[in-house]
Amino acid sequence: MASLKEVKNRISSVGNTKKITQARQMVASAQLHQAQGLLENTSIYKESMDRLISSLLDHEEIESPYTQKQETGPVAIVIFSSNSGMCGSFNVNMTKVLHNIRAYYPEDPLLFFPIGKKIRESVEKEGFDIGFESGEEADHLAGKTTYQAAAEMVTHLMELYRSKKVKQVELIYYHFKNMAIQEIKEMTLLPFSMSKGFSNTPSNEKADFIMEPSKQQLLEELIPMVIKSNFYYVLMQNQTSEHAARTMAMQMATENADQILGELQLAYNKLRQQNITSELLDIIGSSFA
Repeated sequence: MASLKEVKNRISSVGNTKKITQARQMVASAQLHQAQGLLENTSIYKESMDRLISSLLDHEEIESPYTQKQETGPVAIVIFSSNSGMCGSFNVNMTKVLHNIRAYYPEDPLLFFPIGKKIRESVEKEGFDIGFESGEEADHLAGKTTYQAAAEMVTHLMELYRSKKVKQVELIYYHFKNMAIQEIKEMTLLPFSMSKGFSNTPSNEKADFIMEPSKQQLLEELIPMVIKSNFYYVLMQNQTSEHAARTMAMQMATENADQILGELQLAYNKLRQQNITSELLDIIGSSFA
């Protein structure tokens, strides 16, 4: 049976842990609130760009180096995680996807672009080829980042695709569904394919635009912008999911700490009462001796 001192030390240890989880929960909650605002703004921008380019296309084929399918080259996999832990199974589940990735591309060579320290370490451990130059990394994109930093990453991927150095570019990321649910999803970034149905005009009416410069010139400018907005949207989805996962994990850890503290305090009180009772019996027994 543990002594009073041992139980007291455990109460102190669990109490200190609870302070850490509470503080981390508060920070993660604030980060989640900020990330949700950025995600909402990014979603509005992305949807507006989708509607615009869909209206311009009007079911026409696009002539662009980013829409042409490549027949050879490795598949570029951009896989996301976080830079730090304390977020439950967030990084563990993404690592499981990494372990099984070969089943989805059994014949294609793979070239990885890990975003986030945790998944980068897993990619290196698995021995996969990494597309960054020696000494380069993209961990900064998994933290608090900017659109400009994300755009630089996408520009590099677009140049690899345009020069036919990669066959396609796939994004594997967390999609923020709600506070409690974050789903791992995959999106094809390149070759670019614009889904129809975003047009603001009814299907039986044809939009009549007067364009200057020409439609082709506009699309040459807009398509890279849409590709970059898609990447930034995915990045914001993953960051929001990370903060949500960490908030929930720290909340559960704090609740568990409260439960353990209650059990330890009860055990401490019982031991203390037993010691007091034993001392009283000794005093009573000695008075009759």
